[in-house]
Amino acid sequence: MDHQAPPTGPSRQDLIARAYPDGRYRTVIGVHLVLQRDDTVLLGLCSGTGWRDGHYHVPAGHLEYGETVTACAVREAAEDLNVTIAEADLRLVHTVHHATLEDDPRIQLFFHATSWRGEPVNAEPDRCADLRWWPLNDLPQPMVDYTAVALNRLHDGEAFSVVGWSGTQGRASV
Repeated sequence: MDHQAPPTGPSRQDLIARAYPDGRYRTVIGVHLVLQRDDTVLLGLCSGTGWRDGHYHVPAGHLEYGETVTACAVREAAEDLNVTIAEADLRLVHTVHHATLEDDPRIQLFFHATSWRGEPVNAEPDRCADLRWWPLNDLPQPMVDYTAVALNRLHDGEAFSVVGWSGTQGRASV
C-alpha cells in the first residue's frame, strides 16, 4: 500500500493571519478610465507586464498609498495617455468586485471622463502594444474578463458587477 505524505506548508488560515495580522482584510483597488468618443471606447493591448498580456483593457492602474481614487485616475491618464483630466470631470460609472485564483479579490472602479485635454497617445509602449478607439458594439477579443463585463453592464446602465466568485459561497471559484 502506497502512502502519500500529507501536504506540508502553511495552511490557508496561517497565510491569511500573516497577511492580515490584525484580522482586517485589505484589498487592492484598481482605477480604470473609460474614455469615449461617439460610440467608441479607448482600449489598449496589454503587453510586457506578465498580467493579461495579449488582452485588451481600458487604461488603468492601482491606487497608491495616500491617494484618492480620482487623483489616481488623473495620474494614470497623464502617465498612460499623456492627457490631462480634471477630477471634476470624472464620473464613477461602474464597480466590479473581482476574484481570481491568481490574486486576492480586488475592487475595480471604472470612471468615465466627461472631458480631457490633449490627444490620447500610447505613453507606455513597453506596457501597451496597441492603443485605439473601438466601437462599443464590436469590442476586440480577447479582453480582460472583468473589463468586458464592466463595459457591457455600464452600457446597460448597471453600476455594479461581481466577477469570478462562485455563486453560493462568496469565494473565488476554484
